[in-house]
Amino acid sequence: MKILFLNKRLLFPTDTGGQVRTLNVVRYLARWHELTYLCNQQPGQDESARQMVDLGLKLETRPWKEVSRSDWRFYRDLAWNLFSPDPFNAAKDHDPQLRQRARELLSAGDYDLLVCDFVQMARNAIGVWAGPSVLFEHNVEAEIFERHARSDPGWIRRKFMGYQAAKMRRFEGWAGRQFTRVVAVSDRDRKQYIQRYGWEHVNVIDTAVDIEYYTPQAVERDPGTVVFVGSLDWLPNVDGLVWFVTEVWPMVREHCPQARLRLVGRNPGPEIQGLAQQPGVELVGTVPDTRPWLSKSEVSVVPLRIGGGTRLKIFEAMAMGLPVVSTTLGAEGLQVENGVDVVLADEARSLAEALVDLLRSPAKRAAIGGSARRLVEREFSAESVARQFESICRRAVEETARP
Repeated sequence: MKILFLNKRLLFPTDTGGQVRTLNVVRYLARWHELTYLCNQQPGQDESARQMVDLGLKLETRPWKEVSRSDWRFYRDLAWNLFSPDPFNAAKDHDPQLRQRARELLSAGDYDLLVCDFVQMARNAIGVWAGPSVLFEHNVEAEIFERHARSDPGWIRRKFMGYQAAKMRRFEGWAGRQFTRVVAVSDRDRKQYIQRYGWEHVNVIDTAVDIEYYTPQAVERDPGTVVFVGSLDWLPNVDGLVWFVTEVWPMVREHCPQARLRLVGRNPGPEIQGLAQQPGVELVGTVPDTRPWLSKSEVSVVPLRIGGGTRLKIFEAMAMGLPVVSTTLGAEGLQVENGVDVVLADEARSLAEALVDLLRSPAKRAAIGGSARRLVEREFSAESVARQFESICRRAVEETARP
């Protein structure tokens, strides 16, 4: 097949869960098919662009500069969005240059399929051609806003998130119906799409991990070390970590005074930086490779209370043979067994007890970490999941060609 793959960003440096999931698919599609990857490119990303080309695909880019949350223009755009029918994250990802280039390529290039990565990109894809198309949904996006609207401690932010949730429900429900097929990342998400929007054209792929890249390392672990790995500017991660460090971590330290919590991930803002002032908390921040930090830790923690989709950080830690303690929502959509592959706990005290139990028991850490590694080897390799995605793409092409 000849595929046009439309995304907002380059996939390197790979520092978000969405980039990891997409890269696991694109890496293999570029080997098996003729793939053109169209996205925006920011200044200083020449090396990232070269890494994309090294995947064996054709890269097309249009210039763009992201507005930082510390920039006054970000809040100006938030205010303007009050008058837009589109949710904020869909409005800011819309780029007329990108949309026009997609139209030109599809008109002149004899493509078989258009893939749109993330519903936020839908305005750049819908209406540019009449051929088969696939929407890659990484989360039930409206649900993320809804959960923020229920749990955010700030009254103004709860109101704003509720307003964004309503706009995203309308936008997401409309956008998904414009594509031949929708790809969901869990069966739970598929059921949500059917229930919320009446979509009957949704297929599911598993969560994948590169088991050759993420593999157990023969290094000495730092005693008493708990690690969190994830984007430190993503609101669900910020919310979860603030709650964890405030409510859970003091109980862990009460029983394990030497315990250390390391926060590893990109773009830590003021709230995350403030957490590093708490006893036993270390802010590592952006790193080129998370594997050394996973390898040196004894337990990985995923204390999410809001969010959607599936957490790739869990499977990456599992592939490294590292036991994971997560909230039920943190492991939502993943086919794991509590007490065997991961440990699940939702209340502050039960989460603290689970961490203390593992920190005190090397045998239990080894048993859960070993079971976790065997599970991802058996069920969730990147190539097998890319084949699932490819099958959905072929189905979209066949359905469009059918009289």
